Amino acid sequence: MSSRVRIVYRSAESENTKPRPPYYSKTLALVSLLRAVEPLGDDAEIVFVNDGDVPADRLALMEAHGTVRRIEGGSNRATFRAVVAHEAALAGDPDDLVWFAEDDYLYSPDALTSLRAAADAFPDTAYFAMYGSGSLDLDASGAHAVRRDLPGTDGLPDAPRHGAAAWFRAHSTTSTFGVRRSALRQDATLLRRMPYTGGAWDRATCLALQGFRPFTAADLLPDADGGALRGAVRGVVRAAVGALVRRPSRHRVLLGSDPELVWHMEVHDYDERGRPSTATSAVDWTAVAVDTMFWAADRGIPVPTGTAVATGHRGSGSAA
Repeated sequence: MSSRVRIVYRSAESENTKPRPPYYSKTLALVSLLRAVEPLGDDAEIVFVNDGDVPADRLALMEAHGTVRRIEGGSNRATFRAVVAHEAALAGDPDDLVWFAEDDYLYSPDALTSLRAAADAFPDTAYFAMYGSGSLDLDASGAHAVRRDLPGTDGLPDAPRHGAAAWFRAHSTTSTFGVRRSALRQDATLLRRMPYTGGAWDRATCLALQGFRPFTAADLLPDADGGALRGAVRGVVRAAVGALVRRPSRHRVLLGSDPELVWHMEVHDYDERGRPSTATSAVDWTAVAVDTMFWAADRGIPVPTGTAVATGHRGSGSAA
């Protein structure tokens, strides 16, 4: 029996100042998710968690395709902590997947069917990522995690393939990820505490869950970024995280897809993000965006076109 997938989609009206590709819009992100959910039928449900008000057109789409909750979080950290607490308290099959989603990612049409295929193929795996190509070097890792020199499944010819992707031991991902409900219940305390560590807390969370120490000794010193008091608190919280790192016998496994099946719609600095795998580099995300716009148009859903469709053409929408 295949796993059910519950998508918890966090959204807000506000935008940040990060550079974006020309096709970017939050409506496109939402529509691409709906497209990816469609093949799952009754095996999927969506809960939209809106931080404050969202534009009426997006709200109408959400109301037509799932349950809408409105909260007053005020920040990414606050809304993440709120949805983790809420989902961890719910009943449900322990093997089902909860997919936590942010509102600025572009989904390939086969992303969620591939996620479910991997979940069914790896029943003992608790966490899944479809963004990020950082590959964990299990042989070189000790107390701290070490990335392989090659991203994704590059250099791993025997990586198992399920759905539209091969799967590998991932180093880390963002706050867009999947987790089995049983693991979510057990890990809720860690997941809710990690945002207080500051910096790239989503990356640090992934490492702590896998049993690695996410911070070096230097990271435990008071951080003056944002003020002395806040920096001191971050230092204390980071030190306390060491006690929450999972014991060796209970390390979580995080599997990543290659190619990446969802794409963060930003103009990327690969020195910071990490370079994509060969398979991910071959994905034409502009074509995926354009094809998603056509998919939406066929269903009477208007999507801001940006400049992508000026030179785009209707394609298969495949991510590989």
